Amino acid sequence: MRTRNQGLSLVELMVAVTLALITVVVVMQVLSVYEARKRTATVGTDAEISAAFGLYMLEREIRMAGAGFTMPAGLACAAGVNLHYNGTTLADAEPLAPLLIVDGGAGPDRIRVLRSNANFGVAPTTVVGNMASADANVIVNGTAGLTTGDLLLAAAPDGSKICTIMQLTDVAAPAGSAFQLPHESTSLYNPDPSVFTTPVSYSVGDIVMNLGRGGLRTIGVICGDGAAPGLTNSCDLASFDAFESDANPALADVDSIAPQVIDLQAQYGVAPAGSQTVNEWVDATGAWAAPSANDLRRIKAVRIAIVTRGNLEREEVSPASLVLWNDDPVANPADPASDKSIALDADQRMYRYKVLTVVVPLINVIWAGV
Repeated sequence: MRTRNQGLSLVELMVAVTLALITVVVVMQVLSVYEARKRTATVGTDAEISAAFGLYMLEREIRMAGAGFTMPAGLACAAGVNLHYNGTTLADAEPLAPLLIVDGGAGPDRIRVLRSNANFGVAPTTVVGNMASADANVIVNGTAGLTTGDLLLAAAPDGSKICTIMQLTDVAAPAGSAFQLPHESTSLYNPDPSVFTTPVSYSVGDIVMNLGRGGLRTIGVICGDGAAPGLTNSCDLASFDAFESDANPALADVDSIAPQVIDLQAQYGVAPAGSQTVNEWVDATGAWAAPSANDLRRIKAVRIAIVTRGNLEREEVSPASLVLWNDDPVANPADPASDKSIALDADQRMYRYKVLTVVVPLINVIWAGV
């Protein structure tokens, strides 16, 4: 027997060291696997939360498309709209789409939403005095919650007149039991009426809608470096005023909605003329790049896919393509030819992605029965 004074033999010492090293290696492997799984779960969760929140906010905005521009009997501006901003006539008795997709080609699409965001809703107030000229004050029976700086839409209740978008330049002044709405040329929205082919003076029985400060919003993918989404830049889903902002604003000049968004693709859901049932999905290209007034009435929904991206991984973790939607999931559930997809190269496959898709009805257009 070994006495208390005897030490470990060389063999025993080597065995003990080896066991200790094996224990360390096992522990490090467990930690490595745990860290990889944690990173995967964290990155995936972040990307999915970003996609879900971005899609929710986008869906909420789109559902309101056309608010303030539709009436129970149809479109308030069926005859077209007069709209001028900062020296440019944006619409001269031309239709304004409640929702318009701007095709991005090989890059992300953008969506423009036209709606009122008035705090007090879009219930119209009625014109109770004939305007002497197109630039005269509008006399109405109520203020409709209008405050200085709000946009207002003047129209006929049956959509028979060309609408005009103006900006309220001062508080609504009482005039007996009525109110006068000034829209002076000091505002970039209020030009000399002669810039329009047909300037309109509104009369008793016409209406004024409160558009608030909403106007026309563009929603798209904006990157921090101003470039298209790539592997080295950071991009957000963001919105900005289509009138007052540059066509390609910087990330600092927009309202960020959700981070990590690298793509947005959209299609129109189109119904036959006179119907409310979508039977076709079309890209915003060709004839649908600038839909005619008749085609605008056929757009009843929009289909959207948002793609978010996580952090760089150590190996390829994503497939060769990301499927956004299937055009015929009933007849061809596994037919790749009917898929809308995005191809990924080897470098792009080193990231994890989340794709969320939704179909949003244009409820204001549908309820107006156009």
